[in-house]
Order: sequence, then C-alpha cells, then structure tokens
Amino acid sequence: MPDMCDKDPNCLNSKILILDTNFLDQINRTVRVELSATSGQSVEHQRPGFLTRVQNIVENIAHCGRGHVFTSETVYGDEIDISKLDSALRTADPEFFGNLCMDVEFTNNLSDVYLDGINIEELPEGQVLALQEILSKDVGLADVGLVLLALNLSQDQEVILITDDLMLKDTIKDLIRKGNIKCEDDILTTKNLHCMGSLIFLKSLHTCCKMSNERWRAAIWSFTVHQAIRYEKREISEKTYDKHCQYSELCFAQLRADCVQKIQKEERAESFRLFGVIDDR
Repeated sequence: MPDMCDKDPNCLNSKILILDTNFLDQINRTVRVELSATSGQSVEHQRPGFLTRVQNIVENIAHCGRGHVFTSETVYGDEIDISKLDSALRTADPEFFGNLCMDVEFTNNLSDVYLDGINIEELPEGQVLALQEILSKDVGLADVGLVLLALNLSQDQEVILITDDLMLKDTIKDLIRKGNIKCEDDILTTKNLHCMGSLIFLKSLHTCCKMSNERWRAAIWSFTVHQAIRYEKREISEKTYDKHCQYSELCFAQLRADCVQKIQKEERAESFRLFGVIDDR
C-alpha cells in the first residue's frame, strides 16, 4: 500500500522544511512528557529511550520533507549544537535535557541524529545583513539567516519555516504579502514562503505518518505547560501568552477527533493489507 503521505493533498512531503531551534526544543519537551511514566528511572536508563524517540521523530520529519530539511549554520552552531555547554537547545531544559547531555556518548549519538536528518547551510554574511535592512521587524541575525535560507530555497519551490517565534512568523507573513523584494541586486519572489508553528506541523506528522496518539497528546500538553512557565517567569508578554494558549486550545479541542481519525485510518490500512487491496482513494 502506498504511504498515507502520498495520498493526502494537505501533506507537507512536497515542500522544503526549515527548522528553528524552538521546534527541536518542542520535540525534546514532547519526549520528556512521554518518558514521565518512567520518571523513577535513572538518567542513565532514560537516555536510550529518549534517543530512540527523538530519532523516530527526526526520521519522520525527514520523510515528510523528502530529505529536504534545513537549518542555517549559525542556528545550528550557536543554538542547536549540543556538544556545546551553552547551546540554547541544551540549556532550555537544564534539569532534564541538560542532564541527559552530560554523557558524551549520548550527546554524540543525538548530534548524529540531527546531522543525519537536517541539512546545514552556510549563508553569506553580507546577504544576511542586507536582508536585515529590508525586514519589517528586528528579529536578530540568526532568524534573519533562517529567512534568507527560506527565500533562497523558495524561488522555484514551496518552503515552510517551522517556528514558534511569533515575531519571526509575522516577519514571514509580511514578506509573503509583498510578493517580491529586492535584496542587493536580486529580485526575489516571496510567493512560495510559508510559516508554521510546531504543533501544527506535529499534527501533520500525527495525521499522515507514524506519530502515535500518545505522542501527539504529549506534544500539545508539553507546549501548553511550557508557555505557562514562560509567562510565570515573565519571559513572554500576556498578549503572546494568550496567542499561544489559543493555539494549544484549538489543538486540544481537535485532539479526540484527530485520534479517532488516526485509529480509523490505521484499521482501514490493516484491512487492506490483510486482503491485498490497494487503497486508490
């Protein structure tokens, strides 16, 4: 039977994907919730389960992107690279993920998972600075690099930048509305740009690929708790918190229907396999 992704017109498998650091942090939080049922286990015993789960998710991302999954060299080097003690990904959750990364073998193995699933692109500093002058919001050079990467790759194909940074998402939406921009001597189309939050992307993995109902539920719950903690620490404004809450509440409202739909798809697929029937719908 053909893969479900090949049959769903809303699937993302024909689009290039660009990952922001906060998306990988969301994956970590999701897996932490999954492992909470075994919270009595030592850190040493949690590392193999964490690694297996993250590898599965990253492989599914690569599957949806048909191997065309990217981030910038700056974002990887400054934020994602967990071999560095001050990595933003590593320090986002020092009590759990930071402790997992205290083991060199684990850190090396997880780094290999990222490097196998994500292409890292170097961007000319001059182009990044030129684009920064054009963008409607001051999102910082690392995020400007992600936007430039998205622009460069989107000139003849659709590109989705996956991020939970609301300012970065607004920046992308402003570019899309322009249709075209002039950056240095080049005229670049913005019509193929898209942006998407981590939960909406994970929802697509749940619907089309092999993300379990339990993992989808863990993703929504971990996102909700994370934003509440950020608001309590005054890391985000009330307006930003409200937007994130509305976002997660919509996912929770649809959760039961999503899970029922997935079970029905899996049961139908299993029936087709048993009787040797190909689903051409």
